[in-house]
Amino acid sequence: MVILRGLLALAAVGVYSAFLARTCKLDPALLALPVIGGGAVWLCLWGFLGLLPAGGWLFYLGAAALVGWCVWKKRLAETLEQLFTPGFGVFLAASLVFLGLFAVTQPEFVLNDEFSLWGTAAKVTKLQNVLHPAAQGNLMAKAANPGMMLVVYLFQFFSDGFSEWSAYFAYDAMLAAAVAAVAAMPGKRWSGTVILAGSAFLLPYFFTAPALGGLSNVYLSVLGDLPLGFVFGATVCLYFALKGRRCCLPVLLVQVSFLTLIKDMGLAYALIAVGLVCADMVFTGPLAGFGRRFAKAVGGGVLLAVPVAGFYLGWSRYVAAMTGADKGTVGSGDSAMSQGAAILSGVKQLFGLEEPTEKFSQVSALMLKSPVSVPVCLLGGGVMALAVILLVLAVVFVSQKKGEERRRPVVLAIFGTLALIAFLVFHLFLYVFNFKTPEALELKDYIRYIGPYYLGFLLMALGLLGRAQGSGQFRKLAQLAALGALGAFCVLFAWRGMPTAGFWNYPHVAYSVRDDVKERAAQVNDLLEWDDTVLLISQGDDATRWNYYGYELNATLARGFGGFGYGEGLVETQDWWMTTHMNLVSPEDAGEGKPEVYPYQTVCTVEDMKNFLLDKRYTHILIDESDDYIANVIGPGFGVEGLPDQRTGEVVLLAVEYDGDTVTWTPVEGGAQP
Repeated sequence: MVILRGLLALAAVGVYSAFLARTCKLDPALLALPVIGGGAVWLCLWGFLGLLPAGGWLFYLGAAALVGWCVWKKRLAETLEQLFTPGFGVFLAASLVFLGLFAVTQPEFVLNDEFSLWGTAAKVTKLQNVLHPAAQGNLMAKAANPGMMLVVYLFQFFSDGFSEWSAYFAYDAMLAAAVAAVAAMPGKRWSGTVILAGSAFLLPYFFTAPALGGLSNVYLSVLGDLPLGFVFGATVCLYFALKGRRCCLPVLLVQVSFLTLIKDMGLAYALIAVGLVCADMVFTGPLAGFGRRFAKAVGGGVLLAVPVAGFYLGWSRYVAAMTGADKGTVGSGDSAMSQGAAILSGVKQLFGLEEPTEKFSQVSALMLKSPVSVPVCLLGGGVMALAVILLVLAVVFVSQKKGEERRRPVVLAIFGTLALIAFLVFHLFLYVFNFKTPEALELKDYIRYIGPYYLGFLLMALGLLGRAQGSGQFRKLAQLAALGALGAFCVLFAWRGMPTAGFWNYPHVAYSVRDDVKERAAQVNDLLEWDDTVLLISQGDDATRWNYYGYELNATLARGFGGFGYGEGLVETQDWWMTTHMNLVSPEDAGEGKPEVYPYQTVCTVEDMKNFLLDKRYTHILIDESDDYIANVIGPGFGVEGLPDQRTGEVVLLAVEYDGDTVTWTPVEGGAQP
């Protein structure tokens, strides 16, 4: 059973956490996240060698060996007793709630990015036992970093197949481990731990643009944005908790490595985390030892940056070896350039050393006012989120005694804000050089890119507030502030963020299209191989069904084209362009002044389709949703009579056969016949 394998994964995390806690004399709540993140880093190293299953076996056999050693030494009971702390209790309780709830409700993937990347990558990693760039199947974004896919692999290691709800559980167990690390900051005080944990679990709702009464995907998403923010904040909190201990450096090395692997933006988050750690090392001590602290901080920063650079470059080379893709290039076509050249050009334009382009000037104006104009939390723009963070840090400052603990919130406020400004400048360059002009001018996915930083920054502030509850001169003030923060988040959640449905009661009617595509894909999966390239015809689709088929088919779903015809004399990106799904219409139905037959329609004649197939050499056509044009014009043009002119109960699979310049479609034996 999937639920038993989930319990086995939690047990392995618990064994490692208990053993390390006993060895290092630490709260195991501070170690659950490094164990999970370390497991992903460990698997990545084995995956580079093409031996991913070996890494999984060694992880679990290592946990079994620790149990055996403790039994032999008669120390198992006292080792497991280490887990009885409020912080680890939060991790375990939250994980079990997610596991039990998802086992009952069986949530499924529904977000587009889950099919174009995150969910599909996790699925092929598990089913094919390789890092996703080396996997066969329908994964367009093969260059994306593998950290969260490997967390899912770790939690589903002993499963026979792939479970979507178990993938959600793996993500949320990791998030619970990050929350536990922050909630453990007050020490072994149940009240302080529970209050901090409550605030931390509500943060994703606080950093959601107001959508009162809608469906919430918080804790029901396998995208990397939320993990990035949680791990970023928890990493700096772990430094605060472990500073001065021998285990601090190894834990940070694991954490920044894991941050780098979560997604491409993880490189920036990891380097910012390293910078915040170094700033704290330099500026929180007395003036007398400044030079020595500075040298130590520089050395520590360089040491922490080594695995960050190593995993970033190592992953880039692995992707290049598996796919030929160059992760060091931004833009496309004539505007493509290296990342270094893009940053250099951006810096020159920013400081007036180079004449700014019109696009740079437009995006700069938008980014300058974005902290006010673009909502990132339930209070509004980034300025409001930053105000909340600084308010929490001000309370920490007042609560603490003079000395290092009082200087720490000041240092975090200053350098965290400076890093935020640098991060916004970095995103200015990202929008200018990585995005097409229409997407750049609407600051596409701004909340997804910037929101995790604010979330992580606020987690750090809450961690220091928790620390003040255990060591501050005015502990009562810190405790009241933590309780007030939880109360405020609850009020805001109920007032502006309460969804009609969330992870606890997500309506299964939302999966109706998913389930339909799953059933229809199952009709032809036995007739296909992974090397087959299947062009989907689903008239009226808005890319939703295309994404779903890409996830469900045991073959490679082919890309279509958009625009006005496909053939000699037409120019790519002007007359036609590569896209995902196609809604085929005739030139007569797409004449000037005529309304669109379908959204995102492609003007395509039989000759256009023939030229396209001769160019791409796709092996199959899958008819999911048909119409008169497909049945009476396109089909007969390739020798197929009797295709349905509307949706039918069965999909039609056609093999594409090539003979010189002749292309014919032939019904596949065993499939539905026209």
